[in-house]
Amino acid sequence: MKKKRKKRLANYYKEIKHKLLPFSKKNLFIAGLFLYWGEGNKASSHTISINNNDPGVLKFTKYWYSKALDINEKNMKIYLHLYKDMNIIKEIDYWSKQLHIPKSQFIRPYIKESKKSDIDQKGFGHGTCGLVVHNTVIKEKILMGIESISDYYGKKISNF
Repeated sequence: MKKKRKKRLANYYKEIKHKLLPFSKKNLFIAGLFLYWGEGNKASSHTISINNNDPGVLKFTKYWYSKALDINEKNMKIYLHLYKDMNIIKEIDYWSKQLHIPKSQFIRPYIKESKKSDIDQKGFGHGTCGLVVHNTVIKEKILMGIESISDYYGKKISNF
């Protein structure tokens, strides 16, 4: 059963990858808007930030910032949420290597008083990483992009 499932998933992966990738610049922009809609900081008027504990999400975010939003990597900062029983230096090294961002671009991490060992979920192995940029104009464009999608499909659904 496991071999059949593994083979089936490999076939789905190949099929979907062929249909989806590579993204056009427009599709990349849209994919990032949806990620931002779900995971991004919407409260601050000038801070663009997506926080997650999945390195894949942050790698996509970095790519989206660079290629769809034309943000220079030197303007990206990393903000970590870690637990007091974690090795802070090792976690900074981990995220620096994962995202190929120098440690000089890391903001002092927030250290939670709780312990990583107290959490049942496996997803917090390296804490939560935020990829942060300060740019009011780009932030407003992101928010208006999300709002335009929401308005457009909100009207469509009311016409059912």
